[in-house]
Amino acid sequence: MSYENTYSNEMRPANHDYLPLRWSEVFGNENPIIVEIGFGGGEYLENCARSHPEKNFVGFEVSVTSMKKAQNRVNGLSNVRLVITDARFGMREFFGPKTLEKVVMNFPIPWDKHSQERRRVIVPEFFSTLANVLCDNGTFELTTDVEWYAKQTIETAISNGLFEVSEYAENPDREIKTRYEQKWVKYGRNIYAVTLKKAKHGEVDRLIGGMHEMPHAKCEIDEGKFSNLDGKVFKEGTKVVVVKNVYRSESDSSYIVKLIASDGDFQQHYYLTVQREMEGMKGIESDVWIIKLDSVSNPYRTPAVKWSVQMIANVLRRQ
Repeated sequence: MSYENTYSNEMRPANHDYLPLRWSEVFGNENPIIVEIGFGGGEYLENCARSHPEKNFVGFEVSVTSMKKAQNRVNGLSNVRLVITDARFGMREFFGPKTLEKVVMNFPIPWDKHSQERRRVIVPEFFSTLANVLCDNGTFELTTDVEWYAKQTIETAISNGLFEVSEYAENPDREIKTRYEQKWVKYGRNIYAVTLKKAKHGEVDRLIGGMHEMPHAKCEIDEGKFSNLDGKVFKEGTKVVVVKNVYRSESDSSYIVKLIASDGDFQQHYYLTVQREMEGMKGIESDVWIIKLDSVSNPYRTPAVKWSVQMIANVLRRQ
């Protein structure tokens, strides 16, 4: 089940009960899907969707401001969906094998400094994901005004044999240009376009995959142990969970725990609620407490998030 606003192009995959998403149900058809990573103001996505109504388009962004601008542009276009999330996570978790026709990136920030390395999209792991989600002979298109970035993209993509170069062009005359691109063409700045074709299918390990269930724990707890949670850090493999704060309700015996969970490079801020289970028709409080995700923050149920519920229960459990 999903809980999308039917009057909005924005999608909230965390509200869906199964990942990867069933895109034929999302769009109501089996049309080919094209993804734009970093849609900015949405002008490129809008023009593509209007020019190609026979295709479906999905855009990724991390900026709420960009989302609002793009929403105004694509409002009413039934073949466009917009998602706010890290595209490295979204590409891997939201799409199943061989579900995409094309993936496009227009003028991404190179993040060339060593301190910015964790923000880079163009890394070997990204192309492993692409080799899984792209259809056979599917393509990845990059357009940039940074020559070294275009060349490095090619080197990274072909290094594991999953991709081959279909085209490399300087100052191409593209059918649809972004506002940024039009600006630089006007001032004579060189533009570099790279098209890579999937040469071999790849496998990828997804963090979720399957039912996107809501994790919870039930146990008798010692309320005095809530003080032990403040600032506590849990680590196991690539999973890291940090407790930021614990809040107690003034009206009843319930608590909210604020956490940050990391699964490798993917980080989420969210809350857990800790409250007594109610018994019987009269709603009598039992000695058992329920620890579960707060529905408002509603994070993706990654291994670290699921694990955090058990870790909090282990600390609070009455011995």
